[in-house]
Amino acid sequence: MEKNIAVAIDLGATNVRMALVSKNGKILKKIKEKTSKTGPSGIVIAEQIKRMLYSLTVEKDIPKLSGIGIGSIGPLDLKKGAVINTPNLPFKFIPLVKPLEKEFNLKVALFNDCRAGVWGEKHFGAGKGKENLVFITISTGLGGGAIVNGHLLLGKDGNAGEIGHMIAETKYNFPCRCKKGYGHWEACASGNNLARFFDFWLNKNSVKKNIHFADPKDIFKAAEKGNQTALKFLDEVGRISARAVSNIIVAYNPELITIGGSVALNNPEFILNPIKKYIEHYLINPEIKITPLGDDLILLGAAACVFWPPV
Repeated sequence: MEKNIAVAIDLGATNVRMALVSKNGKILKKIKEKTSKTGPSGIVIAEQIKRMLYSLTVEKDIPKLSGIGIGSIGPLDLKKGAVINTPNLPFKFIPLVKPLEKEFNLKVALFNDCRAGVWGEKHFGAGKGKENLVFITISTGLGGGAIVNGHLLLGKDGNAGEIGHMIAETKYNFPCRCKKGYGHWEACASGNNLARFFDFWLNKNSVKKNIHFADPKDIFKAAEKGNQTALKFLDEVGRISARAVSNIIVAYNPELITIGGSVALNNPEFILNPIKKYIEHYLINPEIKITPLGDDLILLGAAACVFWPPV
């Protein structure tokens, strides 16, 4: 194994994905597991990653690796090398950098998944040659990452770009699962919240109540079949998302916005089209598209953070 191969980790609320990635962006081997959600503390996540890494490679090859890159759910504390107070896992503190560096004697680059994602987009995807771009993930949760004038924005603790918790709607004042506010974009548009927001929207709009979706996938399936209630709801979600994207444009002035995450990748028609329909025109709008790197973007971004450290 050559020194130009990185271990890339996509730590999500639903799955942990891991791959060996070459410096030219080729994924050599990839595995996936459901994210551990039971145990005495957040250390169980690091233990899961250790076990997966040993299964991905052989012990004699580990010293030859360039390093370990992690694109993780947040919020993060980069000084402590940990995930803290995440709303999507039952652990208040998930240490990652120290236990992994101790175990493998490799440098660990930890970044929020979306910050890693936009770095991967710049080096391997649609952002090649671009100095101002934003990546948005609409998945179990919702977040973003921005590069401005070639610099990856991190913020004090590594949490610049937590756009899922910007206020995107004021008509419904729907409470966010983070318990810190109302009308957050993530509360209205993420996979973890769509079905919950749908029920709330039905009540607020006095729409016929004999319809319920337990899973967001069912909302999109109904819309594909022409269900008018589902279509109206997704149009409203798109209006809210367009307002959030409009805020992002005036905040970062990007030349490109790419969108990924399982909800967007599996339902591009119902995510991308309403955003383009309702987006506001304070500034000249950038190109907005689904990421061409698909669900490998965070893995590729984690690898890019090893090969071209943002800081």
